[in-house]
Amino acid sequence: MSTYIKEPTKEELTNKGFTNRIKISVNQTKKSLLAYGFTNHDKSSLYFMKMIDRNISFNLNVSIDTFEITSIDVLNEEGLQPYDYQSEILSGNHSGKARNTYNKVNNILSTLQKDHIITGFEKGMYI
Repeated sequence: MSTYIKEPTKEELTNKGFTNRIKISVNQTKKSLLAYGFTNHDKSSLYFMKMIDRNISFNLNVSIDTFEITSIDVLNEEGLQPYDYQSEILSGNHSGKARNTYNKVNNILSTLQKDHIITGFEKGMYI
């Protein structure tokens, strides 16, 4: 089952541990991201969130100054902690919840790429 996710190289990860391969498309602006569904409650960033199930959320933060992705997180909303479904899958000791989260995160990122919000996403990559 660990073939679902390709283990990243050290060069593919940011210092925060998420992929550096996914980028905001160069044609995006603050206005276009807000129109897509990003929020700007924190004036230094643009934020996109989508619920995966009733307790798990996908979160994407973008610097408003540089349009660089500052974080990509999957969070367990009950415990207010990251949900590391990828480690679960890579270890081979995973639940249906981990596989479901993997599939939904891939769908969210595929949609963001299809809609020209992001570039660099490949199904199965380590997020």
